Amino acid sequence: MIRDYKTLKALCRGEAVEIDGSYFKMDGNGEVAVGDFYIAERNTGPVLLQAKLIDRRGWVEPTTMNYSYDTPECIKVICVPAP
Repeated sequence: MIRDYKTLKALCRGEAVEIDGSYFKMDGNGEVAVGDFYIAERNTGPVLLQAKLIDRRGWVEPTTMNYSYDTPECIKVICVPAP
Protein backbone atom coordinates (compact mmCIF):
# COMPACT_ATOMS: atom_id res chain seq x y z
CA MET A 1 0.00 0.00 0.00
CA ILE A 2 1.36 3.41 -1.01
CA ARG A 3 0.46 6.22 1.36
CA ASP A 4 -0.48 9.63 -0.01
CA TYR A 5 0.51 12.30 2.51
CA LYS A 6 -1.55 15.20 1.14
CA THR A 7 -0.94 17.54 4.09
CA LEU A 8 2.81 16.88 4.23
CA LYS A 9 3.07 17.43 0.47
CA ALA A 10 1.21 20.76 0.78
CA LEU A 11 3.60 21.87 3.55
CA CYS A 12 6.60 20.95 1.38
CA ARG A 13 5.16 23.09 -1.44
CA GLY A 14 5.11 26.07 0.96
CA GLU A 15 1.34 26.06 1.44
CA ALA A 16 -0.43 26.84 4.72
CA VAL A 17 -2.52 24.00 6.11
CA GLU A 18 -5.35 24.14 8.63
CA ILE A 19 -5.41 21.91 11.70
CA ASP A 20 -8.15 22.40 14.31
CA GLY A 21 -8.84 25.98 13.22
CA SER A 22 -5.21 27.16 13.18
CA TYR A 23 -2.93 27.53 10.15
CA PHE A 24 0.62 26.24 9.85
CA LYS A 25 3.52 26.36 7.41
CA MET A 26 6.74 24.37 7.28
CA ASP A 27 9.45 25.91 9.46
CA GLY A 28 12.90 26.01 7.86
CA ASN A 29 13.75 22.70 6.21
CA GLY A 30 11.02 20.92 8.21
CA GLU A 31 13.40 18.76 10.23
CA VAL A 32 12.00 18.06 13.70
CA ALA A 33 14.06 18.42 16.90
CA VAL A 34 13.09 17.87 20.53
CA GLY A 35 10.64 20.56 21.67
CA ASP A 36 9.49 21.46 18.14
CA PHE A 37 5.87 21.49 17.05
CA TYR A 38 5.28 19.30 14.02
CA ILE A 39 2.54 17.90 11.85
CA ALA A 40 2.57 14.15 11.45
CA GLU A 41 0.48 12.23 8.97
CA ARG A 42 -0.24 8.56 8.49
CA ASN A 43 -3.41 6.56 7.96
CA THR A 44 -5.45 8.58 10.51
CA GLY A 45 -4.86 11.97 8.87
CA PRO A 46 -2.72 14.90 10.00
CA VAL A 47 -2.16 15.74 13.67
CA LEU A 48 -0.32 18.59 15.40
CA LEU A 49 2.14 17.35 18.03
CA GLN A 50 5.21 18.44 20.00
CA ALA A 51 8.41 16.35 19.97
CA LYS A 52 9.46 14.85 23.29
CA LEU A 53 12.13 12.49 21.98
CA ILE A 54 13.68 11.42 18.70
CA ASP A 55 15.21 7.99 19.01
CA ARG A 56 18.08 6.42 17.08
CA ARG A 57 15.72 4.37 14.91
CA GLY A 58 14.15 7.54 13.52
CA TRP A 59 10.95 7.63 15.55
CA VAL A 60 9.55 10.94 16.81
CA GLU A 61 7.84 10.47 20.18
CA PRO A 62 5.27 13.16 21.06
CA THR A 63 4.69 14.80 24.45
CA THR A 64 1.12 13.44 24.41
CA MET A 65 -0.29 9.91 24.43
CA ASN A 66 -0.37 9.81 20.59
CA TYR A 67 1.74 7.15 18.95
CA SER A 68 5.19 7.79 17.54
CA TYR A 69 5.78 8.51 13.86
CA ASP A 70 8.73 7.83 11.56
CA THR A 71 10.72 11.01 10.89
CA PRO A 72 9.66 11.10 7.17
CA GLU A 73 6.04 11.33 8.38
CA CYS A 74 6.77 14.54 10.37
CA ILE A 75 7.36 18.16 9.37
CA LYS A 76 8.33 20.97 11.75
CA VAL A 77 5.79 23.81 11.54
CA ILE A 78 5.08 27.33 12.74
CA CYS A 79 1.69 28.92 13.27
CA VAL A 80 0.78 31.58 10.69
CA PRO A 81 -2.15 33.99 10.28
CA ALA A 82 -5.21 32.68 8.45
CA PRO A 83 -5.07 33.35 4.70
